[in-house]
Amino acid sequence: MFLPLAALVALAPALPGSAAVALRAAPLAVFGGGALLGLLIGRARLVLAVVVLALADYALVHVGGRAVFNAVAVLLPVNLVVIAWLGEESLISARGASRLGVIFLQVAVIAILLQTAQAAVAAWLERPLVTANLVAWTALPQPALVAFAAALGLMLILLLVDKRPFTSGAGWTLVASLLALDGASAGRPARVHLVTAGLMLLTGAAWERPRVAYPDDVTGLPGRLALNEALRRLRRRYALARTEIDDYVRFREEHGADAAQRMLRLVAEALTKVGGRGRVFCVGTNAFAVVFRGRSAAEAARHLDAVRRAVEAATLDVRVSKRPPADRHARPAVAERTLSVTISVGVAQSTDRGADPHQVLQAAERALDRAKLAGLNRVSA
Repeated sequence: MFLPLAALVALAPALPGSAAVALRAAPLAVFGGGALLGLLIGRARLVLAVVVLALADYALVHVGGRAVFNAVAVLLPVNLVVIAWLGEESLISARGASRLGVIFLQVAVIAILLQTAQAAVAAWLERPLVTANLVAWTALPQPALVAFAAALGLMLILLLVDKRPFTSGAGWTLVASLLALDGASAGRPARVHLVTAGLMLLTGAAWERPRVAYPDDVTGLPGRLALNEALRRLRRRYALARTEIDDYVRFREEHGADAAQRMLRLVAEALTKVGGRGRVFCVGTNAFAVVFRGRSAAEAARHLDAVRRAVEAATLDVRVSKRPPADRHARPAVAERTLSVTISVGVAQSTDRGADPHQVLQAAERALDRAKLAGLNRVSA
């Protein structure tokens, strides 16, 4: 529905006054509204994608030039397909913010290159890769066509394994972007199709079920219900881990509930920095689970051992009230202590594509038991 309408608008020789005004306001409404919606519902990929579309629209409409067009034609499909393949990550986290930073880093690099070597950049992005004459089909340069072909192929693969509405919307967004740039190369406005691409992203996000975080009250991490949801979506090779804080009950009894909660948050923060794109869940008072997509048990164990060493080296300064003296009118003494804990980890991996993730998680729990029996503060796989 969106694409035929966009084609009619793009091919119209002139628009009525009100329609022209609406078209000029459409980018702000769609891109700004899409970014705001993504922030409100916690969908970082939606925010990243509409930022990429907004930057492409700005570059084509307000900057212009053949070199800028060629750069947009190559980078736009690459960015869109990478964003579609990425997992969700909060933009306020270091990993999420770095993704946004990469987008603006591309803008800075292109701006510098255009200032210093515009002709060379334009020539490099237009150089033919094959001898075939494609001008009768499209005026897009061959590097851009290769970028779009690769992106569409990867998007098709993603659509086959992930049939969620947002993924479908991202696929149609890529198609609309191709039409926008193909039309722009022939002298037609790209804005109509880029705005349409943004609308398709918004439609996909609107149709997708809300992403429920089920956060743990103490650590703020997703809880067991969110873990079950993540396990249900696992299909291919993956590794699961279970980890617990060693001697947590004794730690709580000796140092108090406040110190125990602070230590839980310290360990949770360390786990969120695990490599291998591991996703962490809180599944008990002092228990965590980590999901690694596309990783073996050995790879996951290596990343988690780095976390184990970080937790072992971390310390927490607390103030603990001593027992009140015999004189009940005297103020209780306060002792300052530097505390530390260790963690034990068990890791297991799927043995085949049809493996039950809950059974793999149970295998990780058995590996955790082996780590405890072996003396704590270790990773068992």
